Amino acid sequence: MSKLKPNILLLYTREKWSGIGSHGAVLADGLSNKGVNVVIGCPKGSKLYEQVEAMGIAVRDIGMKNLMDLQSWIRIVRAARRDDIDIICANLGKEYWPLAVICRGLGLKSVIVRHQMNKLKTITNRLIAGNIDKIIAVSGAVQRSLIEGGIAQEKIEVIYNSVDIERFDPDRVSADAARATLGISKDDIVVASVGRITEDKGGLDLLYSFNEALKRYPSMRLLFVGDGPVRPDIERHALNLSLSDRVHFTGYRDDVERMYAAADIVAVPTRGLESFGLVVIEAMAMGKPVIASNSGGIPEIITHGTNGLLFNPTDRAALCGHICELAGNPSLVSSIAAGGRATVMERFSSAAFADKFAEVLCNLM
Repeated sequence: MSKLKPNILLLYTREKWSGIGSHGAVLADGLSNKGVNVVIGCPKGSKLYEQVEAMGIAVRDIGMKNLMDLQSWIRIVRAARRDDIDIICANLGKEYWPLAVICRGLGLKSVIVRHQMNKLKTITNRLIAGNIDKIIAVSGAVQRSLIEGGIAQEKIEVIYNSVDIERFDPDRVSADAARATLGISKDDIVVASVGRITEDKGGLDLLYSFNEALKRYPSMRLLFVGDGPVRPDIERHALNLSLSDRVHFTGYRDDVERMYAAADIVAVPTRGLESFGLVVIEAMAMGKPVIASNSGGIPEIITHGTNGLLFNPTDRAALCGHICELAGNPSLVSSIAAGGRATVMERFSSAAFADKFAEVLCNLM
């Protein structure tokens, strides 16, 4: 008789925290609440390891330098045997080959969650097509990218990322207190960018758009929440534009929900292929109006003018226009913020996310 509730090993072998790690924490908690037996494989000392251990979820020390890191292969095999695993789920490209080989060798089911839109190598597409049982795409845009690479549509299931609506609840966080910790007045108009500060995230586009908007709304401030390799470059441009007193860099924050609370507007000006947009739904859950690039999976979340505003990537004039549009129209802010929060409650709750994922896993069994 087959088991109705499988034992699943979720691999997140990157040490640095990212949206994928957040995905793991929410998924592990949601699946556990659905009665699925979850084991997380991630590096000891990572934020994800600490989070899931605090939840009381089994966690194994599995880090992976690259796909030829044979010690990590051994750790995965040991965890699979120790915890009587039925399904192994990979989240990073370097985990795909170990997943396929180990699952075939041990007779286990294999699942990949594809978080990126970049094209896979032909040999990797063939590996996935012939050896992986199920692929979860985090958006329709990711699904289309996989199909273009030769993966059969019936092998792919779209399951959108989710947000913890208890943590990202505007009624539980004081905006005034959050601003006080940052030295920002409650009367200032705060535009925030949240996440890794990398070139493809459009931080310079936001800075220059903000500089133009500031001419119309001089009480505006710009908040960069996060860190990354492009931060020094943006700081230098801010200094050259004489904006250092108006632009704040918080660095990495564990209390990101408080940073959203401190903002009036959240901007997601990505230049790259945004596979989903976790920041978008976090900000919407916090009741903040979002301005985002019309890129990748973001238009699957935002309906322009209803629950957010969209613009073409790198169009600084359009981004500036949207910032000014919201800064000068409180009723539009309220309408879009309410629409965003309702969208998250309806489509992107962690409970709905876990339900769909658990259904896929049980069908595999």
